[in-house]
Amino acid sequence: MRLRFTLALLATLCSGCELIRPVVVEPPLAPSSYSTAVELRPEPPQPSSAPEGGVPSPQPPKEGVPAQPAEPVTQDAVWWTAFADPALDTAIQECFGDNLALRDARELIYENQLDPAVPQGWWYPLQVGILNPAGLSHVVANVPPAPPTRTEYSVATVGVGVAYQVDLFGALDAQRRAGLNFAEQQRQLTEARVQDLAVRITQIWFDILEARALRDLTLRQIDYNKELLRLIRVRFDQHLTPRLVVLQQEQLLLNLESQVPLIATRNALLNSELKALLGRVPSPADDVVPLDRQLPDLPPPPELGTPGDLNGNTPEMRLAELRVAEVEHRINANLASWLPTIQLVGNVGVSKYGLKEPVLGDSVAGVNLTWALFDGRRVTEYMRLPIQLQRRHVQYQLALNTAIGRVQDAVVQEENEATSLRSLRAQVQLGRQLLDEARRIFEQGQSDYLTVLTALTNLVGLERASLQAQRLLLNHRVEVYRSLGGTWSRDVTLERE
Repeated sequence: MRLRFTLALLATLCSGCELIRPVVVEPPLAPSSYSTAVELRPEPPQPSSAPEGGVPSPQPPKEGVPAQPAEPVTQDAVWWTAFADPALDTAIQECFGDNLALRDARELIYENQLDPAVPQGWWYPLQVGILNPAGLSHVVANVPPAPPTRTEYSVATVGVGVAYQVDLFGALDAQRRAGLNFAEQQRQLTEARVQDLAVRITQIWFDILEARALRDLTLRQIDYNKELLRLIRVRFDQHLTPRLVVLQQEQLLLNLESQVPLIATRNALLNSELKALLGRVPSPADDVVPLDRQLPDLPPPPELGTPGDLNGNTPEMRLAELRVAEVEHRINANLASWLPTIQLVGNVGVSKYGLKEPVLGDSVAGVNLTWALFDGRRVTEYMRLPIQLQRRHVQYQLALNTAIGRVQDAVVQEENEATSLRSLRAQVQLGRQLLDEARRIFEQGQSDYLTVLTALTNLVGLERASLQAQRLLLNHRVEVYRSLGGTWSRDVTLERE
């Protein structure tokens, strides 16, 4: 009999060890390099020198060329230091410490880690206290044989017990891993928010610099048009220019002057949003970005690495991996729940029958074993979890495809915006020459004012478009940094109140 019991116990233990397996999530297949070619070319274009500090762009590996084995690229350094602006770094660090939404999300990580439903530590399955009901009862009984004898007595019982569940088959450990996995998912969501906040603050920073530059540009254009209006009025007084020319110039000047309050409004709104992100009370005052700052030139391009590096660098991919592992842990917990639950128990108590009887002590020590052979809820969960696991794998692959597309889109946008900016800057230089020549021949009476008006209107639009393109180019570079992710954001989630 003992041999049979021993063999049955060994069989149960071995089956439990086979059911509970370590969770290892394999990343989805990724291409060897990024694809950013917009159109097929026989040869890649030679890099051109960019005016005014240059506009370099990230260069992915050549397509069609076998990728050389390389070490994975880990984005562990903060990217905004590439713009060499200490004030920007100070603002981002202030946001990480004081942003209210970020502080709330950060504390949620540790709140989820302390979920009472998640087994944690050796003390979780331990119970100490009055585990069996203690009480006082009065018993009235009729004792046979007939005629029955009436008996009355009081009984008082109390005891202190200890119970400890032995996690022999790993059920509690699987539940603990699933719970901590969920808390780690919240950390990755918080890391994504941290990186998005860094991007948003940097973009607002550049938007404020653009608004200032646009205001200064508009004021210079207003001064130039006022000077030109004075010249036209002098020529009008000399009957060399019709009144139509005066009205056209006045209209152009009023149009420029009407842009100034709109620019001031946009600058005020940007400053209010920036201060809200920093955790301050919103205020339209322009006192965060130093007044001597200007839109920077594009820094050297970052190293893109390979698409496979995104699995460890981006919080979105880390989250997708954790979601797959979560279901694996829940499958282990479900399988372990079908195995016996073993509990060590002990109890020390006293009993007293009536007032005259002595106090009787009792103690119990033993092992409790419970085994659910059928549970409809667990059966349903057992059938549901593999379907959910398959969906999570599909979502993992989708997350990788989305991350790769995000990098490629950002690189393509930056490259094309850099080309457009070079063209716009060349057009601005040509537009200034065209305006000077049109004004010269107008003053000499060799041309009418329409030529000057056309050149002036064209130059105003080109200067504004060039300024906007410079800001968009910087924003596209920021999107490249964001798409590559980073591991630096984990340190931000470790900061607690």
